[in-house]
Amino acid sequence: MQKFRIFDQHMNRKEFFRNLFLGGLGAALPKSLDTLAPAPPQKIRLSIIYVAGFQFYDGQDALSLLEPGMPLQLHREPHNAYDKHAIRVYSGEAQLGYIPRSDNKPIARLMDQGKAVEAQILEVSNDAFPYGSVKAEVFYYSS
Repeated sequence: MQKFRIFDQHMNRKEFFRNLFLGGLGAALPKSLDTLAPAPPQKIRLSIIYVAGFQFYDGQDALSLLEPGMPLQLHREPHNAYDKHAIRVYSGEAQLGYIPRSDNKPIARLMDQGKAVEAQILEVSNDAFPYGSVKAEVFYYSS
């Protein structure tokens, strides 16, 4: 009686088990299990803004402490009487102002859906007070 060979000369153990347990699906799977790892989150830029209302809050006092690359904190203010999509911008405890109304609606909707939206300073200008003092990038990471 002749014995059947389970392993072909060209089939390794990993391929054998893939074919055994997954049947025809084994051929559709990648050869390396490393490619099955989830892709790392991608940084998605939502907007580049100049902080609005800088002159009305703590911006002028905090201006000398601000530097490019610093993170900013964003806080939704859905009950704002003037703008239901309002988002306050902070550096530490200092309120710098707001995300401009022209940019805040899609950002507010993402925040309302529980997405972790982040911001960081791109440029600081003492000469552009008050309207262009702080330029920031607003982004989130895809999952």
